[in-house]
Amino acid sequence: MAIYSKGNETKKRFILVTYRMLCERDASDLTVREIAKESGCSAAALYKYFDGLEYLITVASVRFLEEYMMKYAELLDSDEDFLEIYIRGWELFNHYAFERPDIYYRLFWGKDNSVFSMAFQDYFELFPIRGSEKYTAYYYTLLFDDNMQERDFVVLRRLENMGRMSGEDARYFSYTNPLIVRGMLEDSMELEVTGKQQLENLCNQLLRKNMEKITKKF
Repeated sequence: MAIYSKGNETKKRFILVTYRMLCERDASDLTVREIAKESGCSAAALYKYFDGLEYLITVASVRFLEEYMMKYAELLDSDEDFLEIYIRGWELFNHYAFERPDIYYRLFWGKDNSVFSMAFQDYFELFPIRGSEKYTAYYYTLLFDDNMQERDFVVLRRLENMGRMSGEDARYFSYTNPLIVRGMLEDSMELEVTGKQQLENLCNQLLRKNMEKITKKF
């Protein structure tokens, strides 16, 4: 048990050091030697606990989602209308994603997406967070799903079951809304802070405009 605990502490240290570096630099600038030195460990130790540098960076990147996931749990447990929860959920995602589009794009659509679920599991085993109390199973299903369209469809199916939209509409929005966010997030990567904020606002406007199809029908 002592050995296991020590191993977890070492993994945590690697993750936290990598996260701190990612707060100031791009993932492509990080090296195994540098992370190991800052962690007070050898490069061999990094490979003992993680399947290479890229995977460690992916796990550490999950920390950028912590506040978003906690706020999303609070939103789910609120007394808001569920359609408004859906829309505000996207706006909440955008609030954090447009601050670090490089991180969010890599995790949800880019090169890190193939190990998304595994990285989330590894991270939250070490740094558990409190999720939704009202929709516990639903919340954690979303948390570990690596497909943004399917994640969105899970939420929209709830609205379909409430009689708030048709199954055809649920599929349509689960395809178009993630595409809107993905495209604008990608466009924001090379922009300064003001440009990112402008694209975030435009993205939110387009999402609400898209959802007017439902508010007018039902």
